[in-house]
Amino acid sequence: MKVIVTILMSACALSMHAADYNIKDYGAKNDTTVLSTHALQSAINACSQAGGGRVVVPAGMYKIGTIQLKSHVHLYLEQGATLFGSTRLDDYIPMKSDYLSLRTQTTTIQLIYADGVQDVSIDGLGTIDGRGRAFKKLSWNDEGITRPHLIRFIQSQDIMVRGVTLRNSGCWMQHYLACDRLIINGIKVFNRNNYNNDALDIDGCHEVIVRGMIADSDDDGITLKSTSPRLCENVRISDCVVSSHCNAVKLGTETNGGFRNINISGIVVKPSYNQHEKFFGQWIGSSAVSLEIVDGGVMENVNISDFTVEGTESPIFVRLGNRGRGYKAGLHIDHVGHIDGVRIDNVQIRHAGSMGCSVTGLPGHPVRNVWLSNITLHHKGGVKTSQLAEIADSIANEKASSYPEATMWGNLPAKGFYVRHARNVQFENVNILTDEPDVRPDFVEVDAQGWGDQGDGTYHNPVLNADFSDPDVIRVGNKYYMVASDFHFMGMQVLKSDDMVNWRYISQIYHRFDEPGWDANQHYAGGSWAPSIRYHNGLFYVYFCTPEEGLYMSTAKDPKGPWAPLHLVKRVAKWEDPCPFWDEDGQAYLGRSQYGAGPIIVHRMSADGKTLLDEGKTVYEGPVAEGTKFMKRHGYYYLIIPEGGVGTGWQTVLRSRSIYGPYEGRIVLEQGSTRINGPHQGALVDAPDGSWWFYHFQETPVLGRVVHLQPARWEADWPVIGVDYDKNGVGEPVAAWKKPISSPVSTPLKTSDDFSGSLGLQWQWNHNPVDTHWNLTDRKGWLTLKALPADSLKQVRNMLTQKVVGFQSESITKVSVSGSSYAGLFCSGKLFCGVGLCKNGVFVEFGGKRKVIKKGIYKEVWLKVANDSEQNRHQFYYSFDGRNYHPAGSSFSMRGGYWKGIRVGLFCYEPTDQVKSRRKTSSSMAQFDCFEQNFAQ
Repeated sequence: MKVIVTILMSACALSMHAADYNIKDYGAKNDTTVLSTHALQSAINACSQAGGGRVVVPAGMYKIGTIQLKSHVHLYLEQGATLFGSTRLDDYIPMKSDYLSLRTQTTTIQLIYADGVQDVSIDGLGTIDGRGRAFKKLSWNDEGITRPHLIRFIQSQDIMVRGVTLRNSGCWMQHYLACDRLIINGIKVFNRNNYNNDALDIDGCHEVIVRGMIADSDDDGITLKSTSPRLCENVRISDCVVSSHCNAVKLGTETNGGFRNINISGIVVKPSYNQHEKFFGQWIGSSAVSLEIVDGGVMENVNISDFTVEGTESPIFVRLGNRGRGYKAGLHIDHVGHIDGVRIDNVQIRHAGSMGCSVTGLPGHPVRNVWLSNITLHHKGGVKTSQLAEIADSIANEKASSYPEATMWGNLPAKGFYVRHARNVQFENVNILTDEPDVRPDFVEVDAQGWGDQGDGTYHNPVLNADFSDPDVIRVGNKYYMVASDFHFMGMQVLKSDDMVNWRYISQIYHRFDEPGWDANQHYAGGSWAPSIRYHNGLFYVYFCTPEEGLYMSTAKDPKGPWAPLHLVKRVAKWEDPCPFWDEDGQAYLGRSQYGAGPIIVHRMSADGKTLLDEGKTVYEGPVAEGTKFMKRHGYYYLIIPEGGVGTGWQTVLRSRSIYGPYEGRIVLEQGSTRINGPHQGALVDAPDGSWWFYHFQETPVLGRVVHLQPARWEADWPVIGVDYDKNGVGEPVAAWKKPISSPVSTPLKTSDDFSGSLGLQWQWNHNPVDTHWNLTDRKGWLTLKALPADSLKQVRNMLTQKVVGFQSESITKVSVSGSSYAGLFCSGKLFCGVGLCKNGVFVEFGGKRKVIKKGIYKEVWLKVANDSEQNRHQFYYSFDGRNYHPAGSSFSMRGGYWKGIRVGLFCYEPTDQVKSRRKTSSSMAQFDCFEQNFAQ
């Protein structure tokens, strides 16, 4: 939303004045050794008593102390006129407003003051010079107390400051507090002779226009504040040149109310001209843009655009913190505010420092909905590998209550943008350039994906931030159902959604896979590949292939089950990605591809879908064509297929008037300028309102293949997926979008289990389980795993697994063991590793090598694994009280393996040498009291 600020000034302010009141007529002297305060104030009083007019300061130099403007009085400084502030504190009148704010708790001094006035202005081509260097800083926060402001207006309306030059305040140059309808136009500000030398402070004001200002300040340049509960609202700032040692444009730090509808554009940012003296900040400036909420306020609809920036150490800084400073004595703000809706566009930055930029919130209090586009950040770079540990140590401190400053962490983990505790932060056409090689990545995001339902009617991709490879989705009525590849993990989970964004487990199709060799862990990367789900004549059908055994299907009247036992449609190897289709005449078909990705082959099937009726016909050959999905619309048969490979591929759609072709094809979705690699292989599905949507996966190195949802539409009977920026029919993935169906509640995937009743549907066994060696009955509320022989985690039978959800997660369990068992919590991908309890104490295992790290005999222990899949840093912990956790070994990195992302879960095994040396039946086992996986969304 763009806000147009309309400010209505009185006719007197904008054009005709009742009369002129020349200050010389009231005794003012063109002499800086003589005070003209009384003369100037007398002219103001006379003007006010007459109903208003213009108080004229003719060319010359006049020394004054505090003057008070009054309603309908317009102070006009002719060219060549200068008002000098007195250098004696006694010449300033202490003022105290009845408006309650952080900055009105005590009396303050200022050169020009107004409180509760309307229709006033300071105009002309003259100068006001506060001679602020004369006032020494005596204590912290002494600004306005022993060092005067130059201009201060409080709870006033219809104010204009135009044309004048302002120099050398004792602290802030201009402070407008709780004012309405303020115009600042074409002024020059030079304020670099003391501490707290801001150029402009707009504080809790409404309807403000600032344009054409040239400012050079030691401290902040253009600053919006909220030192009371009153927001800054409807503010437009444009076409200014701002030089500063600190922050050229800042919203903050005082933020009791906050900011709404702020538009700032056309700003040139430079370092301060004064390069031989500074009181605060950095020689090249701290930031170009700092947007801060730290005192419980709100920031909404802030638009920053068209900035040209020279210098600054950390050019863009967005910060949600928890300083909690109140606006009156004794008040502490006990809640964290929010930042929601910031757009930063067309910012060109050169000669910046090497720190990088940041967008950061707090745990549980993310910054939301920040769009950054068309930004070039060019800085010196030069960060080396040897510096990364120090950078990591610095950024590990959240500094939640610290004073917000763009340079507060020093060099950031990203040379471009570091994003932490944020939701829906989008980058488009953002380019990072460095003069010297820099080992840091352009972007680092921590707890920042903002995936899934945002709770405000929008979603952020991925909608399922976990490993659901090769998803297929159908709609039946107003409900949606999904299946995905589970490979060697037992179960094939079925998920259900009411709104296409929030998904929940509702069933598993099979408990075990009764084929030779599957009772041992020998089939990593085998099992179910790229299933399809369809609904026909009152039955749900699921089809999948395994690479070695064949083509299988199952049916159910209700997707919650029970599902029929797996039916082997054809014993065959190296088929993949099957999809059934029933035509309008009842004839059934099956589309599939071949191992190695292609070609696409179509078979006729029996009406019940259990028998293939021919050897099939090849209908398409393409580059790595696979993932077949069949549909029909407007007389066209469509094959929805991915091509090009997992990491680099694209989505192709084929269509024909005949099911056997010939098919014409079109690429409808590709990565484009986004960071969503290989956006393909999924399902095209419609909603009851007629809208269309496309599910696909994105491969990530640690979590695996996460699920995205793209808007789609039809043009000339071709689907257009995502956003087609260049109108060529090929879309790019969106990061966020309006939800297809409104739903008031975000429902995350179930991951935790108290082990009461039955195992949760999130669990999957690693290969076929030995059902006699696990139960939920031996000890109520506990899972019992009886030990089976193995020499490493990779060999363990009855390993109970589940997907890791989200880029940051923690999984916790409590375990007790008996006998010679090794049992605990694992994390697996290509590498198998775990932390657990054995008779000798707490142990860790990495790559088949076990080590006891805490010797002793313990009845039970709490175990935890923290997974940071974005940074690829993982850490095991143990605890003896469930509160104080100790690292178990060093942190480690993981990658998905065997076509799957990393998993966590529970294990129990007994080393084979101990099994062989034992003469009697083993009593070795482990019992687990609940399992929790908590993840950031």
